[in-house]
Amino acid sequence: MKLLKQLSLKEWLSTLIIASAAFLLLGTITALWNNSFFIRMTEVNGWDYIILSFESLLIGLFFGIQAPHCATKKAGIGGILGFVGFGCSVCNKILLLLFGSSFLLSYFEPVRHYAGALGLLLFSYAIIQRWLLRLAVLDENRLQKETDPDTEVVL
Repeated sequence: MKLLKQLSLKEWLSTLIIASAAFLLLGTITALWNNSFFIRMTEVNGWDYIILSFESLLIGLFFGIQAPHCATKKAGIGGILGFVGFGCSVCNKILLLLFGSSFLLSYFEPVRHYAGALGLLLFSYAIIQRWLLRLAVLDENRLQKETDPDTEVVL
């Protein structure tokens, strides 16, 4: 909880806005709720909403936290696995072209939530790396400010 208190109001607001937008956008394009744009061909269950919620929160945190560098590769892979975890297997054209509908429904559909959970773990690891980098930069800036008070703090 101490780490969460270190975020500024601007970071909290951008995290909230980005997470909300991600929730609405990803939920709509994967047709987790009825909409006139997309139709889902597999059944929606509670895990889909749980993975979508956590994925949206992680997306918001990742882009809301100000840090000089980031673990984009881990976050990207985690985001894709998370998306596959709550998305419709048969509706995903890339998966459908690569594997075919019978493979997806027989082998991937039963384990897609595990892929989503793996994606959430990987995304969480990327956020932890980003946060630790942020803390290291803040500590370095604090030490530099103590030794040379005229130095401007940069994050």
